[in-house]
Amino acid sequence: MIINKLEMYNFRQYIGLQEVEFSTDSERNVTVLIGVNTSGKTTIIRAFEWCLYGKNGFEDMVLLNSEVRENMNMDDIQETWVAVTFIHDEKVYTIKRTHRYVCMERHVENGKIMVELGKKPQEDVILEYLQKDGQTKSEIDRSNIEESMNRVLPRDLSDYFFFGGERISGIANRTDLSKAVRGLMRLDVLENAYTHLRTVVKEFEGDIDTTGDTNAQKAKDGLETYTKRKTELEEELKNYYEQVAYWLEEEKLFDAQLAKSNIEQVKELADRRRRVQSALEGEVKKLERIKQDIVQLFNNRTFAYFGLPSIKASLEFLEKQNAKAGGVRESIPAMEQDAIDYLIKRGTCICGTPLKPGTPPFMRVMEERRVLPPEHVGDAVRQYKDKSEGYLAGTEDYKDNIERKFIEYRETKRQIGQLQNELEALAGKVIDDSEARRIENNRKNAHIKYSEAKQDYDLCNRKLGECQSNIENCRKAIDKFANSSKRNQRTARLIAYAQRVYEWLLDTYREKEDIVRIELQKRVNENFSKMYHGERAIEIDDKYRVKYSDITTEESDGLKAVKSFAFIASLVSMAKDRILDEDDMKLGQVYPVVMDAPFSNVDEIHIDNICKILPKTANQVIMAVMQKDWEYASGNLQGYVGKSYKIEKDRDVYGKEIDTVTHIV
Repeated sequence: MIINKLEMYNFRQYIGLQEVEFSTDSERNVTVLIGVNTSGKTTIIRAFEWCLYGKNGFEDMVLLNSEVRENMNMDDIQETWVAVTFIHDEKVYTIKRTHRYVCMERHVENGKIMVELGKKPQEDVILEYLQKDGQTKSEIDRSNIEESMNRVLPRDLSDYFFFGGERISGIANRTDLSKAVRGLMRLDVLENAYTHLRTVVKEFEGDIDTTGDTNAQKAKDGLETYTKRKTELEEELKNYYEQVAYWLEEEKLFDAQLAKSNIEQVKELADRRRRVQSALEGEVKKLERIKQDIVQLFNNRTFAYFGLPSIKASLEFLEKQNAKAGGVRESIPAMEQDAIDYLIKRGTCICGTPLKPGTPPFMRVMEERRVLPPEHVGDAVRQYKDKSEGYLAGTEDYKDNIERKFIEYRETKRQIGQLQNELEALAGKVIDDSEARRIENNRKNAHIKYSEAKQDYDLCNRKLGECQSNIENCRKAIDKFANSSKRNQRTARLIAYAQRVYEWLLDTYREKEDIVRIELQKRVNENFSKMYHGERAIEIDDKYRVKYSDITTEESDGLKAVKSFAFIASLVSMAKDRILDEDDMKLGQVYPVVMDAPFSNVDEIHIDNICKILPKTANQVIMAVMQKDWEYASGNLQGYVGKSYKIEKDRDVYGKEIDTVTHIV
């Protein structure tokens, strides 16, 4: 989406028709509207929001210009409208939203003219686009306008591209960033696709006819029950995960508060506890890895190891029998008696020698026949010995490996116990400072809550694994039964096809989400380091929340604004660079950034730094700025400015500014 033009007619303080054409130049991509305080900069942002989405952010819901309103008489009709022309997918669109007001009453109250309008204005919305000939306009059906605009730039994501100075500070601190990132990077397209296919698979599974087969019907009923339970467990797991993350973060914050204390005892205690806690977390992860190794070792060779006595005994028996028989002659590999019988019937060997009864060649061939399967067991014995010796060779170190892992397991458990005891001892130490004692109590409470939430999370995760295993077993039972009829066979094929596409989409989504997360972390840090004049690093968690690596940081509004600018600039640049696009999948989008008083909470140094970066990361930048802020910003932005305007109020005969009459020049 690239914005070409904004038109406002009698909209709020903008009287008459006001037009602003925005720069669409790829190099000089910045448009600046300069005005003093209360001149109407915020109104421009809200004009976009109202026109595109119908969002009215004003305290006074009447959008008609006050000057025009005061001159209305009974039954007069006046209208205000805003139109936005933009380019999307190489087509030029214009959306126009209109409010028509009717004067219901006009009277004088305390010497002031009062005009009462109808409670609800008549609204009209038009969305049209130019055909390829550049002349013919096609209008989109009114019932599809909202959906069409959401495809261009979804309403719930618009806050990230149309915002004021007071709003920018909170953008990177929101809790809904996961949804926003998925939407802006168009990952929601893949998410919606695989979610839909999951429903399709479920519907197909319901179409399997299990009439007359008790086990199949039981599996079908079980599949429905376990699938429903899986959805519930996934939601529970998500909630437990959020609790774990929350209480872990709380514990870290209280730890950081203790570390900042002036009391050396408290600082030393907090530092020791952090080291012990970190060591404990490492040992717990190590224990899980050891458990997995033991299970893997046990699963790989267990049957061979426990069968060793029998295998050895059978081999010894065979060797003894072989010795008694003077040695078992091995047969020719892959040959059987039928082949010899065929040669005898033909009367000629494969080398051309005649095979007449009683002749030496005939006797030699018959001698070979006697050691061939199926009459002779020599070949079977040989194969058994080969496999048995392979089992023996592969299990020689089995017991040693298991014992070694078990010793490592016990040692790690002992180490965990010692670290837990040390943590308890540290937590029980007396802290003299009353404030530190309060913080320490809060930290201990947070740790208890974290531990409880982690236990709930682990238990729920195990239940989810069991549920998934039951689902797979039910599906296998249904798939087996599905071959009983042609109708079921067709449904089974549809299930397999839909399931495979679902898995492909899910894998693709996860792969691309990893790309987004890694690239976002990289770009946010790069932009933040260029914008911020201090030494701090940014982390992006799994919910795309933006945090400082230094958790002791206390944020000012200015620092929040810089962090948010770094976040927005990174997202916009990633969309601009189309980092997820492939030959057969186009997810990249072009977005403008439209800002009102973006530098109101930022100091001069940060203004300079932001202005150096923002034009390079966004396809289009539109900003309404105060004159004093522009004086700082112009040095770095002037080279990127393609169009510039001034917002001015009219003045009365005494030279005083008129708040209700504003023009853009």
